[in-house]
Amino acid sequence: MTNESLLRIGQPKSDLNKRQKEFNQLSEKIEQLDLLIPELKTARDEMISRIPTDLNPLIMEYQSFRVELVQVMDRTYEADLYRKAYLTKLSYLIVENAFDLIANYGFDELKPVFNKYSEIDIETALDSLKQKTEGKITDPAFLIEEEAQPVKEFPEHFHEWPEDEQQRFKEERRAERVQERILEAKQNLEKQKTTKSVRTVYMDLVKAFHPDRETDEGEKLRKTEIMQRVTHAYQENNLLGLLKLQIEFDRIDQDHLENLTKNQLNYYNKVLKQQVEELELEKEIVQKEISALCGLPYQHANSYTTAIVKFNTNVNEVKAEIKNIKITLKQWKIPSQLKVYLKTYEIPNETVLDEDED
Repeated sequence: MTNESLLRIGQPKSDLNKRQKEFNQLSEKIEQLDLLIPELKTARDEMISRIPTDLNPLIMEYQSFRVELVQVMDRTYEADLYRKAYLTKLSYLIVENAFDLIANYGFDELKPVFNKYSEIDIETALDSLKQKTEGKITDPAFLIEEEAQPVKEFPEHFHEWPEDEQQRFKEERRAERVQERILEAKQNLEKQKTTKSVRTVYMDLVKAFHPDRETDEGEKLRKTEIMQRVTHAYQENNLLGLLKLQIEFDRIDQDHLENLTKNQLNYYNKVLKQQVEELELEKEIVQKEISALCGLPYQHANSYTTAIVKFNTNVNEVKAEIKNIKITLKQWKIPSQLKVYLKTYEIPNETVLDEDED
């Protein structure tokens, strides 16, 4: 879609009727989405290109320090320096961290450590995880609503009803189906009229700019380029783009827009509404892709700046976590420091038992 000046019916706002105001509102909405969607796509593509270079190396550096922490906890456990309550907490932390590092980051060297402290073998645990997640779509960019279940033709126990009630129900259903077909026919007719309105604008441009009968090579090239734009807009059912092309190449003027008939405006507005719906859907898809890449709630992904700021924040947060885990690693190499942490740590969903400090 072209990104030229806003197409509006230009009479004073107080003089516009309801349909003209709606035309302007839809035109403005399309213009906004036309600018926003490429901006969001640029942000998405930039994040995709930066993840392998700016983010993933930091994440793997952080995870490598977690591997060292697991190894430190393993050595401390083997040294048998603590009482049972502390050792229980330590083995739990070893199993939880080792499994995450093996399953999600590929640190297979921790498999023997996991097996040493876990009641189930690592391969069994990985198979169980695979079965739970197999076929499950977790990417918010591609989540799909479940299809509605088909409505049953007859209610439950219908054939147990008295004959006259069955007959009355069937007659009501027949009447409903007739009304449904009438409504569907009306909707199809309206759709045909709406499509015709787009085709009418398209054919006007085709007649004016089709290059086949042009003898002058320079003019033929110009018309070929124009027709490429016209065809692209038509294939996208882009009425606003076609109207802009008509104005750009003097096929219509501003007075033409202001003097559109009631029926023309109705049809134009229906097409523009459809364009808005399609663009809103496209925007939402890109927003959800951004959300999947940087964790920003997709409803908040409304600008390039917002998305990239969130991504940069993620990068800086991982850098900060690396600094912190280096400090933790240095401290936990001292058994007494690790014990201080274990004293306050609680295994989730487990009753805390009092035990002596020693």
